[in-house]
Amino acid sequence: MDPKVTIGIPAYNPGKWIIQTLESVISQAWEKKEIIVIDSGSTDETPSILNKYKDKIKLISLKKTVDTAESRNLILLEATGEWIQYLDHDDYLVEGKIKTQFEEAKEQIDSADVLYSPTYVEIWKNGASILQNNLLGADSYKDPLILWLSWDMPQIGSYIWRKQSLLKIGGWDNLHLCEDYSLYMRAITNKLKFVYCPTPGAVYRVGHRRSRAVSHFIEILKDHDALLEEMIEYLKKEKMLTETRQAAILKNRFQKFLAYKSVDLSMADAYFKKHKELLEQKLSFRYRFALSLGLSFSDMNKIKYMSRRLLPFFKER
Repeated sequence: MDPKVTIGIPAYNPGKWIIQTLESVISQAWEKKEIIVIDSGSTDETPSILNKYKDKIKLISLKKTVDTAESRNLILLEATGEWIQYLDHDDYLVEGKIKTQFEEAKEQIDSADVLYSPTYVEIWKNGASILQNNLLGADSYKDPLILWLSWDMPQIGSYIWRKQSLLKIGGWDNLHLCEDYSLYMRAITNKLKFVYCPTPGAVYRVGHRRSRAVSHFIEILKDHDALLEEMIEYLKKEKMLTETRQAAILKNRFQKFLAYKSVDLSMADAYFKKHKELLEQKLSFRYRFALSLGLSFSDMNKIKYMSRRLLPFFKER
C-alpha cells in the first residue's frame, strides 16, 4: 500500500510564483497526500492567492514572519504523512515526481530514510527563462557524502524524507544560513540511509527574483565553509577521508575561491592563502607563475585592467 506523503511549502511573499508551485503539487499523481502551506506573514498578493486554494491545501497563516527553518519544522510537526516532500515557494515539481521516486526506490524503501534525485535548474535573466534542464546533484557515485563535499547537493525539492527519521535528527535548525547543508550533514553523520533515484523531479528557479542567496552571498559562503570544516573533522575522526572524498573537497574549495574572486578579490586572496597548497593544484600555469612572483589576485586584476586600457594606445602607435 502506498504511504501517505505530506507536501510542505513555507511561503513568504512569493507572489505569482507560488501559483505554479501549488499547481505542480496538487497535480501529483499520488492519492494519499496532504499539502501544508505555512504563510509566514506575507504582505504581497500571496494571502489572496493562497485563499483560492483553501479547499485543496491546509493553510496555516502566521501573524508574524518566521525564518524558513522554523516554518519547515512547523510543517514537520503538523504532518500526518509517513513521508515529507518539502518545496520552496517559487520552485515546482515535474509531473509524477513523487510516484517516480517511490518506484525507483522500491527495492530499498523499507530501510530508506531519505529519497533523493537530481534537480533541474531553471535560470532566469531579464524576466525570461534562458536555460532549463541544467542538472544539479546527479550522483554517479550514489554517495550523498561526495555530493555534499563537492557543494553539489540537489536542491530541497528533490528529497522525500521519512518523517520519523527527520524528527530523530532534530529537524531543521536556524543556526545556519545554509540550513539545508546543515540538515544534510546531520543526516549523513547520523547515518541515515539515502536512496538515490536517478530521474530528476524538482525544478529550482534561479535569477527570477532577488533571493537571500544573493543578498547574503558572502555570509553563506562563510557559513558553508564552517560546515565543511566540521565535516572534514568528522571524516578524519571516523577514518572516512578517502581519495575520492578529498578530491570532492578540492572541488568545493576551488568553487568557493572562484565565488570569492567574483565579488571581492581581497577575500579571494585571503581564502587562497589559507588553502594555498590545495588550491594551487587547480590553477593554470600563468596563475601559478604570477603567484610565484609574489603577485596577489588583486595585483593580477589591476594588471589585466591596465593592459586593456593601454592596448588601444599601443595599437594607434
